[in-house]
Amino acid sequence: MADDEAKISVLDIAVLRGFAVFDFLRTYGKEPFRLDDHIDRFFNSARLMGMTPVYSKEKIIDIVKEGIEKSGFTHTNIKLIQTGGVSDDGFTPSETQTFFIYLYEAHDYPQEMYTDGVALKTAQLMRQNPLAKTINYAASIAEVQKAKISGAMDILHTDSDMNIYEATRSNFFAVKNNILITAEDGVLKGITRKAIIEIAQELAIPVEYRLISTSELSTMDEAFFTNSSHEIVPVVKIDETIIGDATVGPVTQKLIQMFKSKTDL
Repeated sequence: MADDEAKISVLDIAVLRGFAVFDFLRTYGKEPFRLDDHIDRFFNSARLMGMTPVYSKEKIIDIVKEGIEKSGFTHTNIKLIQTGGVSDDGFTPSETQTFFIYLYEAHDYPQEMYTDGVALKTAQLMRQNPLAKTINYAASIAEVQKAKISGAMDILHTDSDMNIYEATRSNFFAVKNNILITAEDGVLKGITRKAIIEIAQELAIPVEYRLISTSELSTMDEAFFTNSSHEIVPVVKIDETIIGDATVGPVTQKLIQMFKSKTDL
């Protein structure tokens, strides 16, 4: 079905209340990257939001694989979405919920993003339920628009004590003394994050799970964020703080190279 043929009711509480869960992954060629992990996380998001998955894992896998073949893209982005459905009172999730899969072509991002790094801004804004991947990004979208005015690509969510958790659609990592540091609690457990941690273990790079305060940023040697679409993006500036020497550091480079070696066709 073409994009302009797809329809959802205006009475669906995804539209009225922003109530829906989703997951996102991509393929490398025709092979979906960690599809099992993404479906498991999708089901966990549904459970946390009090929703029952419309289809089984096996059925979703079949639909995804059929969609990849029919789409004919070189690389494919895939979104799994389940909404609360059309509600009698405009608030309570329906017993009949809507599930659909959206497939569209994956494109490369500008190479300078990976060779030069990007800037981020912090925002004292916490996600309501970080363990569930929901469609409710309204507050984050508003903050990102402000950040882009000053040249930042995205925001980092912080608490009132200025501890960094994650970016709007990404997990955040820093490197200090060749140790990888990332938050363990209060963040969405990214599938690319999981892959990077596994690669770090292969490379004998220690991983420390903790929050990083903004007051520590000037002492960090490197930083980067990870997600399914961008993979690993170096971060060279956060607010007004330069990270390391403002270049892509050696640990980040190793992780990028190893990740590409596992996904290149």
